[in-house]
Amino acid sequence: MFISRCTGWVVQWAATLLFRWWKRGMFDVCLGKQRRYRSKSRSGRRPASTICGRGAFSFLYVLNQLVSPSAMESSADEDGLKQEKKSRPWSMSWRERRGWAVDVANGGASESHCLNLDMAALQKLSKLSGPHCILLAVHYAAHANTPALQALTALRDGDLPLELSLSILLAYLPEQHDPASYYHLLAGLATGAREPGDSPADALDVTPVEQLSDVRARKKRQSLVLPPVAHPLYGADRDLDLFTHFLIHRSHRIDAQTGLLDLVPRLVVPFLDHSEHLRTWFISTALPLLRLSYEYYPHLPPPTLDDFAALKGRRAVDLQLSNACNASKDDIHNVARDLKTVVAPWLCGAHDRSRRASVTHDRRGSTDGGGPHISDDWDYLFQWLLYTSKDHLALITTAISEWDGPEDIDLGGYEEGRDYVDDDQQRQLEIKYARTTLACLYLIHQSDINALQTAHALLDRICTLLNYDSPPDLNTSVDKLPAYDLKNPLLHDSTTALLREERLLHPDNALTQPGPDAFRILELIIFTSYTLFTLHHPVSIRDIANMSLRDDYSEQMSMLQKILHTLNSNSKSDSEQWRIIRSKLVWLWNWGTDRHDEDRKAQGIFGMLDSKTMETEILKALLESNHFPLAIEIYLKPSFGQQPLLSSDVEKVVLASAMHHYDNASNGNRNRGGAKRAAAILNAFAPHFPSSSRFRRFQALLSATHAMSFYSLILQHGVPFQPVNIRVGPNPLSLVRKLLSQNSGSYTKLDDLVSIGQNLVIAMPSTIMDEEQWDTALTPVEIEAKKAAAERRVIGMAIEAALEEDDFETAYSYVITRLTPTTPSGTPPTPSHYFSTTSEDAENHEDEAEDVAWRAALRAGRYNSSSLSSSWSQATKTARPDLRRLEQRMELLSQALLLAPPKHLEEVLCVWQQCEAETMHLLAQENEAEERFNDAADRKLPGTFDLETTTVQPRREVGRGAVEEAPMGLFDVARGAAAAFSKTAFPLRGSAEAVSNTKFGSGRASLDGSETGSIDAQERVRRRDMVTNAATGALASGIGWMLGAKPVSE
Repeated sequence: MFISRCTGWVVQWAATLLFRWWKRGMFDVCLGKQRRYRSKSRSGRRPASTICGRGAFSFLYVLNQLVSPSAMESSADEDGLKQEKKSRPWSMSWRERRGWAVDVANGGASESHCLNLDMAALQKLSKLSGPHCILLAVHYAAHANTPALQALTALRDGDLPLELSLSILLAYLPEQHDPASYYHLLAGLATGAREPGDSPADALDVTPVEQLSDVRARKKRQSLVLPPVAHPLYGADRDLDLFTHFLIHRSHRIDAQTGLLDLVPRLVVPFLDHSEHLRTWFISTALPLLRLSYEYYPHLPPPTLDDFAALKGRRAVDLQLSNACNASKDDIHNVARDLKTVVAPWLCGAHDRSRRASVTHDRRGSTDGGGPHISDDWDYLFQWLLYTSKDHLALITTAISEWDGPEDIDLGGYEEGRDYVDDDQQRQLEIKYARTTLACLYLIHQSDINALQTAHALLDRICTLLNYDSPPDLNTSVDKLPAYDLKNPLLHDSTTALLREERLLHPDNALTQPGPDAFRILELIIFTSYTLFTLHHPVSIRDIANMSLRDDYSEQMSMLQKILHTLNSNSKSDSEQWRIIRSKLVWLWNWGTDRHDEDRKAQGIFGMLDSKTMETEILKALLESNHFPLAIEIYLKPSFGQQPLLSSDVEKVVLASAMHHYDNASNGNRNRGGAKRAAAILNAFAPHFPSSSRFRRFQALLSATHAMSFYSLILQHGVPFQPVNIRVGPNPLSLVRKLLSQNSGSYTKLDDLVSIGQNLVIAMPSTIMDEEQWDTALTPVEIEAKKAAAERRVIGMAIEAALEEDDFETAYSYVITRLTPTTPSGTPPTPSHYFSTTSEDAENHEDEAEDVAWRAALRAGRYNSSSLSSSWSQATKTARPDLRRLEQRMELLSQALLLAPPKHLEEVLCVWQQCEAETMHLLAQENEAEERFNDAADRKLPGTFDLETTTVQPRREVGRGAVEEAPMGLFDVARGAAAAFSKTAFPLRGSAEAVSNTKFGSGRASLDGSETGSIDAQERVRRRDMVTNAATGALASGIGWMLGAKPVSE
């Protein structure tokens, strides 16, 4: 009991002695610090941790265990009774307590030695001046001695305030140093609770500055160049605290000096809770650049943090998405990733950037009196999407399809539940995003199927995002195409100015304002473009939109005609396909509705065209593609209540189409080429227009052209004949004259030529398609008159052609058999008497026909061939050919007298006199030759006498031996004209009718007998009588007409 008490007294005395020693040793060291710590204590800080070192804490702990055992109870271990006894000396036995005291004494001795060293270092630190401390801090920072720097800033915080400490760190702490090594230093500076560390005395080494005098230390301090804590890009931001400025600036210096941007997260992330501005800066600036440089495009040179942070607006968006634009097709999906993880986080700092920009502008003191217009960075993103879609439609489609818009942001979890876009801004951004998508659709200038499918996918995507009904599939049938069902005339109040790029994103643009009306218009435009693509006439969405707003009639008409031309040229569609084509064209015209704006005929892209024009062009296309049954079914036999065109309009279109092929034909043969197609159209539709005179005229024209195609015909300048030449010429019968002149022997095909001429005259080619004469039709009487006139003209041309080829016999046959008069000789042979028509043009043609007829007869009567043989022998029983030719000529002249108008009778009679004189001369030669022959024969007879005289007959008896009677003179004809008037009129007419009924297949065939047959005296007398009677009758008719006497028939 006594021993234990003595041991306790010894321990207590030793402890008291150690305490007193420690108090005396530390008093002088801590004296200089005592006043400052008191001031710090007033501020609420805990200076106890900075007063003593590790040895002081050990001694106080031992003292506390000796003086206050209850304190040991609070820290007792719960592992067992043995441990509890060790922690409670007063509960131990005396042996246990003695061993514990020895241990404490030994430990106290070691602690006392360390305490002496720590106290010495701290004493030296306390003797340093402020400049010395700053220089020492610079030395520690330059050598990256962060533990010493931490202890120094904690023990001498009065000389090293926060801003100075941060500046020293910025300027001298190596940037490549791991931020984790000086985290505790920065944490103490950030919170203001600076901790010296576990063993500050061990870290402190004042040797670098302790030899410097105060003066030299101050000079060195003044020569130090310390940067401002705030980075120049953020110096104007008043909302950032000093420590936030330091971290941002330190991050910039790390990237600028080392390029080790991956050190920035280690520096900043532990302090994100320090400031919301710091969190926003890291998310909007450091994080996007980190992802671009290290995760997404490590193979490309990244921008520096300084450059990236300085970017604004469009340049920033372009830089962040430039890599996605230049990516290959396989990496096209990266654009959505970049939007979500790079651009969208960068946009979270838009508010801070705008705030800094406005502060900078305010500090510059603008003189215009108004603040700058700072565009939202989101607007720049939407503009980028719009303008990029022109050249990279697939890229933007992928971006919009895979990025859900402003709400789809990946901040890497650093936001910790914070919303950087509030609800109101979110709704506005969604509207802008949808407007941008619609605007991108209006900028699509490609017309291929990929572009149309892309546009459809974009429209479907934006409808899905805004919870609207999706458009139908592109391949939907015609009857399921969308219809124009808008109550507001959206297109009527819009102009093409709304489609300019700078206007597409404007909030008041009705075309891009997200809503059902705008979606419906775009849906109609997209399906219009796709429908045109199926019709082999691709047109881009942008061009369709402009066309819908321009309302240009000529443009719409041109497009419709091009579509139909392309369909007829490039595709071989059957009737069912053409039925679908017509339905598509009708949908393009009205967009599936009968409602339309006031200034349009329909609502579709062909809305400026009326229904008649649309159906007319479609009918033309059906005719062009030879789908005649379908055209007849739709336009001539429609269902009840569905009459696209009137029958008269169909007739005009059919004839116009046939005439188009006719005019473009290179050959008149209706079995090939354009003439064949024209004939096919007429044959298909003629049964449905039985009373149409134009169909009959067109068929007559085709018949004439077909017949002319078998002849060779070259027009002026060596141009071959084409069917269109018939229509452009004022007188189609002139082509018959050219045909006769260019085809030798063609005059023998008189019936064929007459048919050609009659068909040409009946067809009236130049006026067959005239609108003003559409309802006028020729009567049967007029048609017969025209045919008769055409026949005479063609016969006259054939006669002239025969004479030019020295074929008098054929010409003679045509005059005698085909140019007989149709009225009595006593009737004045005026053209109007032969053909009575009501058309002045018809009368003119008849006058010309009569003129050609009598002139042809007169020319044949004048014809004197030099090829006739002059050899004639009395021994032969045949008549002289020259005399016979004169008789034929006089017969032709008698026909000319019947056909010629009164004013030309004298001309015919002059030729008659010449022929009569030639005849008398030939007869006289014949009589003389006969007499010489007889005289010679008589002298050869036996028993003749030389003195025998020949009885001379009177002059009028000359030529009696030739059987034929001498011709009458002109005055004899005149004297007998009146007497012969009555008896020659009707017999001549009867003979003319008899002769006209005789048909000759060929002109030469009718003359076979006349060339070899002999003419006896009775035949010759009869013919002379006929010629005489004809001459006297014609002369009497002419004289009677001149005297005003009435014909016998009247």
